[in-house]
Amino acid sequence: MTLIDSYIHEVSKRLHKNKREKIKVELKATIEDMLPEQYSESEVKEVLKKLGSPVEVAASYQDTPRFLIGPEIFDQYTRTIKLVIPWAILITIIVQVIEKMVLYSGEEALLTAIITAFVGIIVAIIAVLFHVLFWVTVIFIIKERSGAEKISLPILKDTKQWSPDDLVQIKKIPKDKIITLSDTIFSLLGIIIFSFVYWNAYRLLGIYTTNDNGSLKFVMPIFNQNILQSFVPVVLLCIILSLTLTFLKWRAGQWTVPIAITNALLQSVGTIVFILMAMHQDFIHSASIPYMAAILETTSAKVAFTIDKILLFSIIIAVLANAFDIYQGFKKARV
Repeated sequence: MTLIDSYIHEVSKRLHKNKREKIKVELKATIEDMLPEQYSESEVKEVLKKLGSPVEVAASYQDTPRFLIGPEIFDQYTRTIKLVIPWAILITIIVQVIEKMVLYSGEEALLTAIITAFVGIIVAIIAVLFHVLFWVTVIFIIKERSGAEKISLPILKDTKQWSPDDLVQIKKIPKDKIITLSDTIFSLLGIIIFSFVYWNAYRLLGIYTTNDNGSLKFVMPIFNQNILQSFVPVVLLCIILSLTLTFLKWRAGQWTVPIAITNALLQSVGTIVFILMAMHQDFIHSASIPYMAAILETTSAKVAFTIDKILLFSIIIAVLANAFDIYQGFKKARV
């Protein structure tokens, strides 16, 4: 991609999609008219410098001259929103989880407490997002109206004056290859949730009944906690690999071969551990089978047969899903 094409791309991406093609043609014609027939790269840079930064040029093509957030700082505004929101969500979830854990008395079923906590977390996230959007918008309105639009925020790095040389530094990373900050944060949340469920399976994943007041009552676990705990060393290895992969994704910001290899290793180990667990003869808590048979008015043999089929189906799904994830990882790394 030439400097001219990069410049036009940076301008057009800030415009409404209905105007882009027309303005691309107009802008390219304008640039070519300002250049001699046989031009050099230095002459191109000089012309682009005269035109100004892509943000300013894009603003000049806008139909409406008045904005809540002006075009000059709109890029900073959107970047700030994208940077702050994932961290605001993560911090809100952590604070809410800690609060619910401290306030949990143990009198109600753990699943009931989790459902209640989940609803509370969703409500808290919505409230936090409203406040983040409101106060960031207010800050940028004050920033622009006070004439301080040239003052940069500490969390943003683009403080220097724009130069055509910046176009050379722009890396066009394919969309499928990009790893966003939100992807990294939600991966971290997934690790936390998995770890919590694994170490609390004996009082979370099981058979429930209802009390007289309609609340859930935990009767017994479905899985044998001793079998689950026997895989602790390998599960810890998977958690460490997951954290390593999350860190690599955060640092790289895009899929690379090392990240794809780490992901493949994690998925392979995780699949093997799951298969070994599911195939263990004592994986299902022995007392749960006759209990379910009594509720369903059938025999324990039929319940055990159904559970075996469910576990087999789960193994097949896990193998196929993880194989597809490994394939996608290497595919994105090689884009």
